[in-house]
Amino acid sequence: MHYVTLTPPKPPTSHSRQRSEVMKPPVLIVLHGYGADECDLLSIAEAIAPNYLTISLRAPIALSQGGYAWYHLTQTESGLHPDDLSRHESEDAVARNLGPIIEREGGDTENVVFMGFSQGAAICYSLLATYQLENYGITPRASINMSGYLPRDILAAIEQKRWNGFPFFISHGEFDDLIPPMAMNEAEDLLSIRGAKVTTQLYGAGHGVLAETIEDIATWMKGINKN
Repeated sequence: MHYVTLTPPKPPTSHSRQRSEVMKPPVLIVLHGYGADECDLLSIAEAIAPNYLTISLRAPIALSQGGYAWYHLTQTESGLHPDDLSRHESEDAVARNLGPIIEREGGDTENVVFMGFSQGAAICYSLLATYQLENYGITPRASINMSGYLPRDILAAIEQKRWNGFPFFISHGEFDDLIPPMAMNEAEDLLSIRGAKVTTQLYGAGHGVLAETIEDIATWMKGINKN
């Protein structure tokens, strides 16, 4: 998979009697939205996680109008409908490739935070709900889901999973006309009842991210880093 990275400041060195070991940095995995690319969310990543190794992935589907997508959307009379097959193919590619990418870039595979916007947020939800990511060499610690939604075919998996305090930050725009803000409420309800630690914030925005959103996520990140 194509990706770009943001490298944190050089981590401290841990000295022992026998050798010096460079500590691996925590990792922020970034998944962009429909029609964007791997550079789209880098400024947000830099603001919220300056001490993380950021790995921002490019979605595999090139769009004719420019940009990339994690899955196809079909326009019907009732609105846009996501294509589950292409979504599953993208999720499989992320799950297979992510561990080796993190290892190659020198990140800590046992300290991984996911962040996605719109389609990217949906992919994050699905990866965390339906994949045993530890079997792929990845230990997720938290998830940031901006202007996204729970894909319909993962609802049963979410309801069966024990989240054991897993932290989510979920944000949405009050005036989002692409994905209604009720998607945030649904995610909060379903995840919380199964034991996730969910923080939600609704903003006076459409389908986008405000400076206020970034500030709130940065504050939330400091909280999870203390745990």
